Amino acid sequence: MGQRNKNIILWLSAIFDLFINLLTILVVFFMMHEYLQGFQKLEMGIAIGLTIVTSLIYVFFNLYNLKRFEKLRKKLAKTLLAQLVAYSIFLIVITIFSQDKYYYIFASISALISFVLISIKRIITTKLLHVFRSRRSNDREIIIVGYTSGALAFAEQLSKNMHFGYNIIGCVCDETDIEEFERLGEISELDEIIKKHNPYEVVFALDNADSVNMQQLISICDTNGVRALIVPVTYKYFKSKCQVDMIGDLPIINTRTIPLDNIVNSALKRLMDIFISLILIIVTLPIMLIAAIGVKLSSKGPVIFKQKRVGKGNKIFTMYKFRSMKVNEESDTAWTTNNDPRKTRFGTFMRKTGIDELPQLFNVLFGSMSIIGPRPELPTFVEEYAKTIPLYRVKHQVKPGITGLAQIYGFRGDTSIEKRIELDIEYIENWSLFSDIKILFITPFKMFNRNEKYEK
Repeated sequence: MGQRNKNIILWLSAIFDLFINLLTILVVFFMMHEYLQGFQKLEMGIAIGLTIVTSLIYVFFNLYNLKRFEKLRKKLAKTLLAQLVAYSIFLIVITIFSQDKYYYIFASISALISFVLISIKRIITTKLLHVFRSRRSNDREIIIVGYTSGALAFAEQLSKNMHFGYNIIGCVCDETDIEEFERLGEISELDEIIKKHNPYEVVFALDNADSVNMQQLISICDTNGVRALIVPVTYKYFKSKCQVDMIGDLPIINTRTIPLDNIVNSALKRLMDIFISLILIIVTLPIMLIAAIGVKLSSKGPVIFKQKRVGKGNKIFTMYKFRSMKVNEESDTAWTTNNDPRKTRFGTFMRKTGIDELPQLFNVLFGSMSIIGPRPELPTFVEEYAKTIPLYRVKHQVKPGITGLAQIYGFRGDTSIEKRIELDIEYIENWSLFSDIKILFITPFKMFNRNEKYEK
């Protein structure tokens, strides 16, 4: 695809989004016209003006690009974030000019429908581009420099992801006996090879010995107007997503970055935690009162069980639960099992239904926990597991949660800690607002399928 065709597609995409936003506002207006009697030309002008502002916000969030390596869920997450910003501006303007509740309803419905329609459009266009590229109709031709394990790993990723739309012309290396690629020549001949084949990009996958001339080789690419990509020699040590940070003028590879390191993502998650915890506290207050009475009548001791757990940054915090066991000396040193004699009948019922964890909503509200995240563990167990399970402490890079990815797959309580950590890390490294919403909606269906048995 030429640059001209690419620009045409991007412009058409932006115009189509603008059309969707305008059409949505008009349709919602006519649906609510009986309630918006005071909706004058000024208000309509403001609404239309805000759709243009929304398009500019989309541009600011870099929604109009054809990045081949960008995942669809990341595109949708950016779309949601851009829509929330536009919606916030919409509410501010409405508040200034009118505080009629129907205007807020009008803005909310319009924003929601626009997001759904634009998301559907992005899903369809992305899938169509994937099909188009998978048929090798729009390949970008590239040359690999170096015959190393990094070069083979890079080629393997392209073969697994045909929708990226890349075609390897061949390999430039000093080795003569190669099988996986067509050998184009020696590294010293790179300039002539680029001029002959005119690749879109050159991918360097050199070992330590050959990389000493990297600056000269990249200069050759720059002179020929060809982009240069580098597969780091140390790529095998990167176990998760990484990014390049700048310390002054020095590029530094950050080997473990997570989406929640981003201040915007972190703020969105915190707002979601506050909003949901407040609603759930209000809704479940009668249940919590009944549970408190049940705990008090079932056995002697306090209603609320307080326990020290390890949270974000390895910091110790106090987690709250309804007491489900008889008061005992092993509460901070031993797992609870199915047939644990310490549990009361009412406690078993609470644990089976998840009622025992409702007080943790206050942990969420006060900021020591999140609604969604890895389950927090006792300090004793953290020290033990960290010695035997690789990457165990990675889970402490985010706030612990009431429920999480591991929990909806059934890994909670007396289950495989290794599999739980694997799922926790998967959640941390691939976090998105959509993943939190998905886990939140699945959790209620898993609450009554917990591995608990009633005491006889």
